[in-house]
Amino acid sequence: MHVKKTITLPKELEIEVEDYLIGTYYSNLSDVIRDGLRKILVEYRRKNEVEIAATLYKEGKITMREAAAIMNVPVRKTLEELGERGVYLRYGMEELEEDIG
Repeated sequence: MHVKKTITLPKELEIEVEDYLIGTYYSNLSDVIRDGLRKILVEYRRKNEVEIAATLYKEGKITMREAAAIMNVPVRKTLEELGERGVYLRYGMEELEEDIG
């Protein structure tokens, strides 16, 4: 199902899209807009997953491995992304037992 919408673009943006994208990567402006919206949704969903995982981990409600699962990335990448948000490794007995066991 498709919904028809009307949008207003700055002329400069339309020209750039036509010059660089249409004909080379996309067949028309609608395809460009659809693909752009999909990419934005993916990006913001990802940011939301990271924020949820960071909050839960910081509050001690989940482990680092659980945060990695929420973010759908390896633990090493989770450490990096949480560190960028000022949330650092909390390594307690539960994590130690999980790593050993």
